[in-house]
Parts: sequence; structure tokens; C-alpha cells
Amino acid sequence: MAAEQVYFEDVEVGMALPPLHKKPSNTLLFLYSAITWNPQRIHYDKDYTLTEGYRDVIVHGPLRGAFLSQLVTHWVGDEGILKKLSYANRDIAYVNEPLTCKGTVTRTWTEDGKGYVECEIWVENEQGAKLTPGQATVILPRKA
Repeated sequence: MAAEQVYFEDVEVGMALPPLHKKPSNTLLFLYSAITWNPQRIHYDKDYTLTEGYRDVIVHGPLRGAFLSQLVTHWVGDEGILKKLSYANRDIAYVNEPLTCKGTVTRTWTEDGKGYVECEIWVENEQGAKLTPGQATVILPRKA
């Protein structure tokens, strides 16, 4: 369920998106591996990840992208449209560690009567390191 509908006229550059908190569990990572047909053991087998030099099971990069998509689509509400989303995985996220998805409005404009908003978005760990930076462009409804 989306949050209360946000309208283009209510958005300002510098405005923060409501944060989205995640704590990916072993079960979630195993299921994500299964549903995406990703057999890489670093996403579900701790003993194996230790032999690869990691300290625990690693959260999938595309799953972090899905978290960012959820952050944005929840914010824009039922009438908003996610037009474009891009991200890059820059560092490792580990299973059972809290992650926070955040965003900030960086630009607004109108085109053909539609209200466009560009946002900087990211996933960060408890230490505040931006593990997965990205950008999103959305179209928000205009007030009548």
C-alpha cells in the first residue's frame, strides 16, 4: 500500500523522501536466489562465503535495486509513475544487517503539462556508507 498521495506542487528541491528500512534475512536471500535463478552460493551459504573471503552471506545487488524501486514507488503513491531508475552497487551489504533506503529531490520541471521530479536515491548501511547510489525520475500528478 502506498503512502498518502504526493503531488507535484508539494515537492521542492532538497526535500527528503520518507526512508525505507530493510533487514534482509537469510530466508529472503534464499528465496530471492531461487526466484531469480541465481545459484551463486555467496547469497545463501555462509560456509562457502567464508572460503571466498567474505564475512557473511551477501545481499544481492538487484535486490538492493528492488528496495530502491520500492522506496520511490511507495513515495509517489498510486497516481505517480516511476519513469526511470538507475543504480550502481558500490559496496557489499550483508545478511541480517539493517539497511536504509533514502532519497532527496534534486530537480523538478514541467513538460507537456506533466510534473517531473528527479531524485538522488541510495541504500546505506548502519555506518552511513552509501552502498548503492542511484537516481530516479518520476511523474507526479498535478493538483486540479
